[in-house]
Amino acid sequence: MTDRIWISWNEQRRNIGMAAAVNARLYMTDRDAPGGRTLITEFFDSWKIIRRDRPTVCFTMNPSIFSSWWLSLLARVYKFHLVTDLHTVNIKLTGLKKIFFKIIFNSGIRRSDLVIVTNSIYRETVLKLNKDVIIVPDALPELTAKAEEPINGLKKTNNKIQVLLGSSFDDDEPIDEVLTIDPDLDGIEILITGTWRKRFDALPQTRNIHFLGFVDKEEYERLLLSVDGVIVLTSSEGCLCCGAYEAFSAGKPLILSKTKALQSYFGASPVYTENDSASILSALQKLKAEKDKRSEMIVHESRVLTMKFEKSIENLENILSGLACIEQ
Repeated sequence: MTDRIWISWNEQRRNIGMAAAVNARLYMTDRDAPGGRTLITEFFDSWKIIRRDRPTVCFTMNPSIFSSWWLSLLARVYKFHLVTDLHTVNIKLTGLKKIFFKIIFNSGIRRSDLVIVTNSIYRETVLKLNKDVIIVPDALPELTAKAEEPINGLKKTNNKIQVLLGSSFDDDEPIDEVLTIDPDLDGIEILITGTWRKRFDALPQTRNIHFLGFVDKEEYERLLLSVDGVIVLTSSEGCLCCGAYEAFSAGKPLILSKTKALQSYFGASPVYTENDSASILSALQKLKAEKDKRSEMIVHESRVLTMKFEKSIENLENILSGLACIEQ
């Protein structure tokens, strides 16, 4: 029997930090099979893990929304406590598909013994489904790149700073607004990673904005350490954005969208911006002018964020201790 396990159907950095913080054995997969075979495979693999390990507590990351739902059913059979680590409350679907997914989502959240969210906005939403909700933000990730190594083909020029924008090219990201300011980027280059074909049929022709395509974790970290700043933009309220945590770990000046959740958690060290073109350009110019000052602020604030995370883990452990006293 294993006391605690952590099952995730997605490979994501938060799983690693959270599982280590709560001393849970981590099982992290990212299946890619045709049609519905991926889901069936995940169902079967999770069942095998539960049957073999017989945990007291099982954590699972949501999304996938099906992981909470499926493990809540297994919890009834194998008598373990289920803790769902919920990353988002936004279901970006329409019509009958949205209704179906919402039923599955609500069922998994209601049947969880505890739900973890990253911020107070999500907590208020989830409290309508489950009264046992705790806020645990991400830990600052440990970067494994050894040194600041320039990426081939992206050597800096003396009079320009480079700013990294890691993008999933989802609808909540104002990429079009960023492209609009390309001609006005005086002394600034923006390097965009991610699969641009999700958003554009043809690669946009720009002078100061460079699309790098998908880069793996090691190359991304080398790139992160080599740039002068980071920009992370979203219109999704409640999203704390992995790129923001990564910028703090690297000690890089940071531009963030001016959402309530981002401002509340990351404090005064980033430059905040609205998502329109003029505001984004102004924020980039401010970052360039205040680069050294903002870097010092980021380094200081990163210590504060680490203390916040450690305190939230203490609170989580107190709740888990209470669960351990309750028979399933």
